[in-house]
Amino acid sequence: MNWNARDLGNLADGLKYNVPPGTRPLVMHQLGDGQDQIDRLFWGYKPAWYKRPPVINARLDTILKKSPMWRALLGRRVLVPADGWFEWTGDVGDKQPWYIHSKDDGPIYMAAITAWQPGKAD
Repeated sequence: MNWNARDLGNLADGLKYNVPPGTRPLVMHQLGDGQDQIDRLFWGYKPAWYKRPPVINARLDTILKKSPMWRALLGRRVLVPADGWFEWTGDVGDKQPWYIHSKDDGPIYMAAITAWQPGKAD
């Protein structure tokens, strides 16, 4: 892949510094024509038959063992560039955020899967 992570801020809408579920983070992919591309894709997944709120994360062992809903997406991989993320620990009502990032403050790339297909609505 030929992307330069330092140039991501030059894209339309610039960088986002808070990207909670339900928003559209920048993702890097080669879906469609196989060329390097960057798009904003919706964070969350909910098939029409799924009765719960949209799913925002899944463990690989769960995907491989128990969930046929996810298996079709394993070949639709993307990278999500980020400076870091927060993990929260503690009791309900008394949570402490911990900012996780690279030691040199360089970009990190989080692996993700997507149901998005070029040319189709979300």
